[in-house]
Order: sequence, then structure tokens, then C-alpha cells
Amino acid sequence: MRTSPMTNGILRPPASEAPDAPPPAIEFLSLTEDEFVDRFQPVPNHLLATAGFDFGRGGCLFEASDPDLAFIRSQPMANVWTVIDGDECLEITDGMHTVNRLGYLLTEQPCPSYTMVSVPLDF
Repeated sequence: MRTSPMTNGILRPPASEAPDAPPPAIEFLSLTEDEFVDRFQPVPNHLLATAGFDFGRGGCLFEASDPDLAFIRSQPMANVWTVIDGDECLEITDGMHTVNRLGYLLTEQPCPSYTMVSVPLDF
């Protein structure tokens, strides 16, 4: 199912689809750090030479303040991920979140539509 842009904060299906069609099923993926890196390819933070979360190409963590935040907000949201301090470990999850956020990641490959990704990190 394709969706049109948000209207008044509500995501609306295109007019060509029946308004009473059931929403598509959401796929849940739990990936290892290596699987995440291979599949989505995190982008190094070009704004901060000392950025954390180096996956082999330079630090990739973007901070939640300008200028990093302004840059992240200008990117396609399907390519934005949040590093979260979870109950039992750090976790990378798709999308832009604020609760328990340590910072953001940007990837070359987008998170597929109707997919939620969790990447538990062991430190």
C-alpha cells in the first residue's frame, strides 16, 4: 500500500485505494549489529569529527542539537534511526524518537515501509 503525504497530521491512503481496506501487516525485524551495518550502511557524521558509534567508516552518531539535528531533520525519515538507552541494553531502532534517545544515525539504505527494526547492542 502506498500512502500520500500527511494531511493535518493524518497519514491518508491514496484515493485509488479503498478507504476501508485493512492496513498492511507490520514486519518486525531483530537484527545483529553486523546485519544492521551490512543491510542499511550507516553514514559517518561529517559535522563532528569525534562522533561516536564508529561502524568502520568513522563515527556515525548525530547529536540531538543543531547543527546535527537540523541535518537529520532534512533527511528522508526512512533513513533515520535512533540509538536508545533501553531497559536492558542500548538499541538502534528505526525512526526518529525522543524518549531515552542518545542520538541519531543516518543510513544509505532506508528502512522498508511497514517494517519495525530493533538492533540490540552489546557493550
